[in-house]
Amino acid sequence: MAAFAILFLTLPLLLLAIAIFGAWLEGRRSPYSFGMGRVLSNAFSAIGGAPLALLAASALLNAPIQLLLPMLLRNGTDVTRVESVAASMAPFGLLWLLVYPFVTLFMARVALDTLAGQPVDMGGALRMALRRMLPALAVVILLGIGLIVGFLFLIVPGIFLMLTWFIVIPVMAAEGQRVFGCFGRSAQLLRGMRWRLLLLLIIVGVLWMIASGVVQGVGLALFGNSGNLWGLSILQALVSTIVGVLGATGTAAIYHEARTAKEGSGNHDLEAVFA
Repeated sequence: MAAFAILFLTLPLLLLAIAIFGAWLEGRRSPYSFGMGRVLSNAFSAIGGAPLALLAASALLNAPIQLLLPMLLRNGTDVTRVESVAASMAPFGLLWLLVYPFVTLFMARVALDTLAGQPVDMGGALRMALRRMLPALAVVILLGIGLIVGFLFLIVPGIFLMLTWFIVIPVMAAEGQRVFGCFGRSAQLLRGMRWRLLLLLIIVGVLWMIASGVVQGVGLALFGNSGNLWGLSILQALVSTIVGVLGATGTAAIYHEARTAKEGSGNHDLEAVFA
């Protein structure tokens, strides 16, 4: 038991050390820059172009699920109740899957316009997202299948595929690639940057866990003792909305960084928006 506890505690540190060494070695060998600090800065800067639109889009995607949780816990958490509510929420899950490509395309486009130094065109972003929604849905499904299969094979192939295909949605939003072209384009842009991307994701993951713990502590302090499930759900909905915005702008910032490093420009195909 003691050996297992030691392994459990040291394994994350070992993985972090491997990621740091891999990122350092890649940075020395690769001709392409990948500024992790610049990506984080751009992720926040991208919000400035249209903060209300990004927050509204993220809330549409992420808040409803959090606000439905009190329905699940209101009358207890017995198996019958959980199964009943889960069955009733299945249509919402399907609706979420259909809405997800549209919302993520829209948010990626808004973020990329801001990062390219161009005025945000809401109408153009909405038309683009609607036009490319079904191909993006195919991309999301194929990405999910690929990652599931990859993680089943000892995790490492899944991590490799995640790092290779991380920017498929921004690729579709910016360039209008076909379904399989998005995967190839993402792999092309991120080649020579994957170790540094992995280190960035680990750092962001650690920061997210710390922030999540703080929010959970605040939520329990404010609502836990009173049993106010709606209060907890509203707090979680707000957090999920903010995290959703940062996730979308962060992914767009990674695409912007990779394309700028390899092609000298973060601009994208504006004419395609109006095609």
